[in-house]
Amino acid sequence: MVLQTSFAEIRGNDLYIDNVKASDLAKKYGTPLYVMSEGHIRHQMNELKEKFMDKYDKALPLFASKSFSCLAIYKLAQEYGIGIDCVSAGEISIALKAGFDPKKIYFHGNNKLPSEIEYAISHGINHFVIDNFNEIDLVEKIAGELNEKVYATLRVVPGIKAGGHNFIQTGHKDTKFGFSSHFGIYLKAIEQIVNSENIVFEGLHAHIGSQVFDLYAYISAMQKFMGFVDEIYDKFGIVVSKVNAGGGYGIAYNKKDEPLDFETITSEIMKVINGHYDERGWDRPAVLIEPGRYVVGNAGITLYTVGTIKEIPDVRTYVSIDGGMSDNIRTALYDAEYDGIVANKAGETKTKTVTIAGKCCESGDIIAKDLPVTANIEAGDIFAVFSTGAYNYTMSSNYNQLPKPAVVFTYEGKSKTVVRRQTFEDLIAYDVEENY
Repeated sequence: MVLQTSFAEIRGNDLYIDNVKASDLAKKYGTPLYVMSEGHIRHQMNELKEKFMDKYDKALPLFASKSFSCLAIYKLAQEYGIGIDCVSAGEISIALKAGFDPKKIYFHGNNKLPSEIEYAISHGINHFVIDNFNEIDLVEKIAGELNEKVYATLRVVPGIKAGGHNFIQTGHKDTKFGFSSHFGIYLKAIEQIVNSENIVFEGLHAHIGSQVFDLYAYISAMQKFMGFVDEIYDKFGIVVSKVNAGGGYGIAYNKKDEPLDFETITSEIMKVINGHYDERGWDRPAVLIEPGRYVVGNAGITLYTVGTIKEIPDVRTYVSIDGGMSDNIRTALYDAEYDGIVANKAGETKTKTVTIAGKCCESGDIIAKDLPVTANIEAGDIFAVFSTGAYNYTMSSNYNQLPKPAVVFTYEGKSKTVVRRQTFEDLIAYDVEENY
């Protein structure tokens, strides 16, 4: 069992989260329960600020909203002065409701709808990561109608395969994202933007995948992008003023994972970019990065109550919990691996191997396979699954009409609700009865 961060610790026979006993949280708020360590989130955001934003001129980290989106997280990001990237008008609406500065919001997405583009521009968001030719036409038209300028960073596919599962690899040739770097396609896109009236070309955007543990993948991507920068200068006489190096920074979900050090990644990225610009005699560009999982992944612990325990001789033991793929789809979707512990028996030696199964009506509803636990595990125990802060709450669903869990923040021995638990009434909140 791995306690990835100092905010989670075992004292005697109990798991504590930010000095709050996990079993007390379960009793107070119920289960399933998303617990997020505000202390850990603050630590990570401060890393972004001190080791990137404050360290380099014109550097801006953007928190990747898709990893964890709610009012509370945007208020924290605003407090630390970092930006955010959003991939829908929905994410943008929540950020604006939280009081986030629209000038530090970057709008991503491979199929931005006309209504979303209009919503973003009319609410002061003018930084767009342009993904395709259709989007160029839409943004040009809508920005013109609104009499606004949009500043475009072009997403270019570097042709690099990196990341954990195939579904989270985004930088290779076969991807739905961005403009191909082959056959001059991205240059045609830049030419269209340069010739437009309402879009200003600023720079390039790269994203090679998620949960990346290969430092050379980042270095190679930036080296390729410096080649693109030269091509753009040679063809258009434009010095690219902004380079977004993307995200994908991996975290440790279990003992096998060996994530890269944040400062090591950023220093290598900056070395390639600044070195190239210095060599060309150009002013250094603004550099952006997009960490999401890095900020919130290890901050999350999901608490469940153990129910049925089913032993199949010579096969396996299933320990069923009161949640499942409706609150954590990543195991079923990505074959993700998680570590966990019986929170109220955390000090006991783990001599039994079990599979943690969810309550959804699907054979694939498994949270963790072949996990060592105490032999005394029983119905009513509180089971804690670690590193569930990223892509758990934001990917949750009402499958089987299960209400979504509450989200609780812990900090310095205290806890508070930031997203309330759904009720049965919420499940029919949008149902209507109409006559034909």
